[in-house]
Amino acid sequence: MRDNEAWENHDTCGKGPRAAPDLAALSARTTLFNAIMYSEGGLGRAERELGALVASAVNGCAYCASVHARRYEALSARNDVISAIYTRGLDAPFDEKTQALVDFCRALSQTPVAVEPHHVTALRQQGFNDGDIIDLMHSAAIFGWANRLMHTLGHPQRR
Repeated sequence: MRDNEAWENHDTCGKGPRAAPDLAALSARTTLFNAIMYSEGGLGRAERELGALVASAVNGCAYCASVHARRYEALSARNDVISAIYTRGLDAPFDEKTQALVDFCRALSQTPVAVEPHHVTALRQQGFNDGDIIDLMHSAAIFGWANRLMHTLGHPQRR
């Protein structure tokens, strides 16, 4: 198979070039994504998925939001959180731990300087340590990048 064969039927969402992306950069991004989302220890996998969901919701990437909503629900069995997000948005009321996570990731995704000390304090009050907060920051931040790639380049379509 040619290096760019998977990208020949690439959906650009009408916004970006139809040229195949830089495969070396795509490979590096995949390695980074796997390290952030699947690493052992630290923040739980469900919370990382919820961080990615919040970032994707803020960024308007319905594709990524739906993928991470399914993963979060499968890992956490928290259909209530997903239902609230999809029926009432990120302004829905959540339990304190979920609210702290949503508020932090929402602020970070809107503009990084919007994260204030009270966001970090709220996470710490819910049992998040510094390593957990850094993991959460990474999971939301990588979707700032990934969502922008999806919006401009689209995503590969299976044949």
